[in-house]
Parts: sequence; structure tokens; C-alpha cells
Amino acid sequence: MTDIIPENVNNSKITIICSAPDLASQNIKNHLLNLTEWKNLELPPESGFSAARESIDGKFRLVDIEEIHVFQDGLDRKLEAAGLPASLIIFASKHRSKEEINSLTVHCTGNPSGEARLGGHPKELAVSSPAAMKSILSGMKKLAGEKGLKYDVTLEVTHHGPTELSVPSIYAEIGSTEKQWEDPDAGEVAAKSILAVSLEKVPVAVGFGGGHYAMRQTGLLLETKISFGHNFPKYQLEFVDEALVRQAVEKSGAEFAYFDRKSMKSEDRKKISEILEKLGLRVLKESEIRENYGLDD
Repeated sequence: MTDIIPENVNNSKITIICSAPDLASQNIKNHLLNLTEWKNLELPPESGFSAARESIDGKFRLVDIEEIHVFQDGLDRKLEAAGLPASLIIFASKHRSKEEINSLTVHCTGNPSGEARLGGHPKELAVSSPAAMKSILSGMKKLAGEKGLKYDVTLEVTHHGPTELSVPSIYAEIGSTEKQWEDPDAGEVAAKSILAVSLEKVPVAVGFGGGHYAMRQTGLLLETKISFGHNFPKYQLEFVDEALVRQAVEKSGAEFAYFDRKSMKSEDRKKISEILEKLGLRVLKESEIRENYGLDD
């Protein structure tokens, strides 16, 4: 691994990536620009970026791309080559679903299976930021409630690309149709939650089971002190092996595991339990998490 030169370490910023063809991304971007003061940055020729700005407080960069987010493997290297090293990448994005649910979501990226149709590489997980996911999702929940928005606020499981990133990254999304992507209230909630992001260390779990919207994991993230790194839904558990679990642990700093037990087949529970035991990771029940990591009154 190449050493990062000291000036780049000092110059690394939380970097928000906004995509031109993504309506929700542009909605969030417009609110980001209005919520705090930014200065324009000069980009080197052929940087591959449309524009770049830095917040006056020096905490964030806002970088425009012309492509969609999921195919941005190697983006961290591209940012560094342009003199814009990132400490955390936040993809401001739309979420699309067949159910057309009003939603505000966060998730990290990765391809548990041997397919990578939406960016990234097969059987590869990105480095996640459990602290950022907890902070942004909690902010979305609070602000949406204050605004009276009828949006589901939920943690999604690990899916799609990019995966080839050496710095932590997460998605912050508005779903699930054009109406919501352009909803100014949703855009404001997402933007405010991003700008309020905290990277304070939290206890981290790796999650298994449940559906695409990880409802039980969402409840634990919002209602206890813990967060999640990677989550694997019941329909992906057949692809989970020791190498994938090891990646999930190493790329999130997970300290224990959680099973949405009722949603899991017994053979999947057995297989994954044996892998976790080999890796020295405990499986905590929901009641144990709530008892050990409950929020202070």
C-alpha cells in the first residue's frame, strides 16, 4: 500500500459526491449549497469532475460528477489525483424501488454474490462507516419527524457498487420515485443530516437476515448505542462464506454479530455461526444488545 503524503492526510475532507443525472442527488446538493457557505475550488485539467467546492469551515468538499454513482470504483484515487483527498465519501443519491415507498435511507456498498451488475466487483465489500450511517440515519429520523414527513427512515442492506474504494463510504438516499427525489423537504432533511454527520466511535455489529430494508437492524441502530457496518439479507445468505464475513468484519470494525433469527434458515444460521466462532465474534440477541447498549435516559 502506498504511503499517503502528510499534506494529503491533513487535507483529507468528508467528501459529498453529487451526480448530475440523479434528481435526488441534485435536490440534496441544492440544499447543501444553501445551508452553508462554500468556496469554489480550481480543478486540474482532465480531473474528470465537473466542479468542486469546499465548505468555509473546512470540514466538507462537494464534488460534482457527470456519471451515476454506482460505477465510481477507484473514485478515492481519482479524488486524490485531483488534489481532493477524501477521509469519507458520502454519495448523495436517489433510491428506487418497485414499491414506490417514500423513504430516506442509508447503506454501505458491496456485492455478496458472484455478480456485479451495478458497479463494484463480485464478492467484494467496500469499507463502511458505521458511525456516519448511524449519525445520518438518526438525523433523518429526527428531522423528518419534526417536519411531519411521511417517509420511512431505514437502513438498507449492503448492495451494489462501488466497492473498490480504500476510504470509508456510504450512501444517503431519497426514495423511491421522481416525486420524492425532487421533494424539497426530503432534500433538506438529507442535506442537514449529512452536514451534521458525527464520526464519533460507536459499537459496531455485522448483521445477517431480514429483508432488503433491514427493519430490526434499523430499530437497533436508532434505539441503542450501536451501529451496523455490513448487513446481509436472508436472500443473500447462500453467498456468505468465511472470506465474505472476514471482509465485513475488517471493513467495518465489527465487534459482534446480530441475527434476525426468525428470517433465517437453520442451515444458514449454523453455517454463519460456525464462521463467526472461528473468527472469534459473538452473536448477540436483540435483548442483549438493548440491555448492554441501551441509550442513556
